[in-house]
Amino acid sequence: MSENKEGRGVIASLYELLMRVPGFDRFLPTLNRRFFAYQFERGLARFHDVLEETELEGRYWVFSGMLLGWAREGKLLPRDRDADFGILPDDVPRLMRAVPKLSKAGFRPYRQFRTNDGVLVELMFLRRRAIYDFSVFFPREDELQYFMFGWPPDQLVEVEKRLPVQKLVHFEFLGRSWLRHEDYERELELNYGDWRTPHSGWNYLSDGPNMVSTQPWVNTDTSWLD
Repeated sequence: MSENKEGRGVIASLYELLMRVPGFDRFLPTLNRRFFAYQFERGLARFHDVLEETELEGRYWVFSGMLLGWAREGKLLPRDRDADFGILPDDVPRLMRAVPKLSKAGFRPYRQFRTNDGVLVELMFLRRRAIYDFSVFFPREDELQYFMFGWPPDQLVEVEKRLPVQKLVHFEFLGRSWLRHEDYERELELNYGDWRTPHSGWNYLSDGPNMVSTQPWVNTDTSWLD
């Protein structure tokens, strides 16, 4: 315990010295972002490799912000703090059985989101400030229905969205092979509109052609339940 305190003291002293360097305080946010991006990429590779050893291998796919980063910039979006994955309802038990391996690798069960009807539709894991987020996609004829939620306390909304059913194909990103929907451009257009142009004010709760409905969210307990 004393060694840990001494180590933290050395880091704190070094930080104070660096803060005295002219301009370092302005450089610090950039340094933090780059360090987070480095850790996030390493985390995603580890996340992928852990899931390769579970029943969920080949049964989840990349969508939303992580897919957009790959398609538009060839890297993770600079300000993204989460990675978005999709699974089908029948694969939720497979994900739950993978929890012990994920937890052992440092991916802590974080939150579960349920609709106002009590249906489990989103599961989050947390590792080093990054979120690994699974949305459950429900087949509805030729579409896939999924849900997103606003964060408490002031954005309590439940948003229903839909994307077309598509074939899953492999693609290379961050040194690993992932799955995505085949016509990713169509999917991104439905999710973001003009996805090729960055829009700093885009809001996942209010923007996107694939929005179906929005209603007040009342089932706001996001505790993780086994």
